[in-house]
This record gives sequence, structure tokens and C-alpha cells, in this order.
Amino acid sequence: MFEISVEAVADDRLKLIHRPDVSLSEEEDQRLRRLLFGCFPHEPTFLSRRFLRQCPAHRWLVLDPAGGTVAHLAVHEKWIGTERGDLKIGGVAEVCVTAAYRRHRQAARLMRAAHDWMRGNGFEFAMLFGQPGIYQSSGYALIENEIVSTNSLARHWNPFCGKPMIHRLSDKPWPEGRIDLRGPTF
Repeated sequence: MFEISVEAVADDRLKLIHRPDVSLSEEEDQRLRRLLFGCFPHEPTFLSRRFLRQCPAHRWLVLDPAGGTVAHLAVHEKWIGTERGDLKIGGVAEVCVTAAYRRHRQAARLMRAAHDWMRGNGFEFAMLFGQPGIYQSSGYALIENEIVSTNSLARHWNPFCGKPMIHRLSDKPWPEGRIDLRGPTF
């Protein structure tokens, strides 16, 4: 298995890895789709593919000793349009943890690892669409910007995805005004 980085997590039998999506094997694809559908059973899309709207560039996975995936987080590399100019963000998506490992801080560990990687790779902000009560503990704050997508093939922002939130990865302030996702939500 191709691994970029490994970090010990709270349960020393588990390991956290970062993988480019393109490096996942067919077996890993099957395991990941089972995890995603198990966490998001209202999304039958995960029965046939490992992403909802667009394929992410990066994935962080927590694996059990048998190689099973117990937690996941995806990051999309995005350039969004703002009134200040283009802004490089990491679009965080599909954060999930199996029932047996919930409340063991696995999602927080995934977030820290992804934020560290994004910060080290020139991303100014992480952005997600989620529930504030869940993501505020990982440093996310609600934004009030109008969110649009000028890509005619993209779906319009869907309130089901949650509220737009950002996590600052640089010292730059979040821009005011309209945000163009330039593609589907993540």
C-alpha cells in the first residue's frame, strides 16, 4: 500500500494515513464506499462511487489493525473566486467515522492532519459545509458570504450540505462579498 504519511492515533492499534485519491486500489475503493454509505445511508451514490459530487484529490483514512477503514476525510484542492481575487482553499468533505469509533476523537485527528498538510501546501483556508455544533471544536467558523457557482454543469449549493464554514490556515482575513465555488460543492 502506498502511504505518504503515518501518524499514531489515540488507539495505538490504529493508524492515520494520507493518500492521493488516484492511488487507491479497487479493494480500498470498495472498503471506502462501504464506509461512506454506512455513514451516509441517505446517499445511494456511495454504492457506486467513492465521492458525492466530484472526486477529491486527497484522502485521510484511519485504519484498524486488519486494514479496515474506520474513519475518513476528503480534501478538494480548489481555487475560488472572491471580490479580492482568487483564493486557494481546501474543500473538506465526507468526514465520517464508524459507529464503533465515534466519540474517540478520530474526526478531530483527521482534521488536524488535513489542516497541517493544507497549511504546509499553501492553502489559505479550509472550507466545508456542515453543522456548526460539530465543526466549531476543530476551529471552523460560520461565514455569511453569498455562495454561488458560475460553472453551468455544477449543482447549486444545497442547504442539505450544511452551513458554509471556514478554518483559517494563514494570517490572511476571509474575504467579504460573494464567493464563487467554480464548480460543485464538496
